[in-house]
Amino acid sequence: MVDSWTDSTTARERVETIATTLSEPRTVNWVAEQAEVEWDTAKRHLASLADAGLLTVTDDGQYVPDPTRAYFDHLRDLILENERSELRAELEAIAERADDWKQRYGVGSPEELEATLADDLPGDEVSERRRILRRWEQSQRSRDLIRKALALYDDVQSLGDGTAERSGSTVEEAG
Repeated sequence: MVDSWTDSTTARERVETIATTLSEPRTVNWVAEQAEVEWDTAKRHLASLADAGLLTVTDDGQYVPDPTRAYFDHLRDLILENERSELRAELEAIAERADDWKQRYGVGSPEELEATLADDLPGDEVSERRRILRRWEQSQRSRDLIRKALALYDDVQSLGDGTAERSGSTVEEAG
């Protein structure tokens, strides 16, 4: 039985796992602490990941996943891990959710929903509308990415032999 991830992973694997899943720039100290490695070990592996193009270094020396690479990796994952019909079904589901939110709140867009936050509403209603607003904005980003994936689908599929393993994850999970 494995006691912890330090027993089952190398220092490089832990640094890479932490660094490539960051949502905001982080210092070497922060990554070293999260990966449970020494500072110089974290620094060496972060520099290597940056040299390989997986990470970028901010002006103040923090590390973050390369946004361009992350975008194209995400597109690739959508195409290789989903059938075309699954991507189309997700677009339909996104449209249905948006229609539901439009009817529920009597608005036509996320911007109009955001404008209702200034109305005289109970606190729990404002919190609910903010939650829906975040989901709606995320759905729009997912929709845009799925549309791009569908536009590139045949081109990317033709590059392989068409037997790429599909993970079975949902489009939203990949997004």
